[in-house]
Amino acid sequence: MTSGTLSVKVNDSMGSYFKCGKGVRQGDPLSPHLFNIAVDTLSKMIALAQSNKFITGLIPEYIENGVVILQYADDTILCLEDDLEKTKNMKYLLYLFESMSGLKINFNKSEIIMVTEDLDKSKVYSEMFNCVIGSWPIKYLGVPVFGSRLHVMDWVPLDEKLVKRLDG
Repeated sequence: MTSGTLSVKVNDSMGSYFKCGKGVRQGDPLSPHLFNIAVDTLSKMIALAQSNKFITGLIPEYIENGVVILQYADDTILCLEDDLEKTKNMKYLLYLFESMSGLKINFNKSEIIMVTEDLDKSKVYSEMFNCVIGSWPIKYLGVPVFGSRLHVMDWVPLDEKLVKRLDG
């Protein structure tokens, strides 16, 4: 932002207006906070779409409407039920988010990973989102994640890393 006036609303109280005179750049200490505010909006948009049955996440039999979004810092994982129509709704929702927030989702850095590892379906979804097909296992926050159950041996690399840090 480089012009205009702004006011900040905190706990339903509007602050006084001030003039904008400088933009925020990558590396600015304020950037992560502004990013988190923006992606929190994405999470709320997804929750609203779920409650209106436009999208369904994984394991809806255990969690109402399923798990759709996992976020930590600037990492986001979207989990969708295998339903082309609802997946199109998610794609549309992501475009709306981009348009509203000014943020751009980098589909070139994104991957489609099917729990069932069905290559034909993966290709369909990959083309829909214009991203590559990934494979299991993935790492999320340094923890291995598999499409199936984790085994004790899957934890060994993480366990060794923790032991090194504690000893070092």
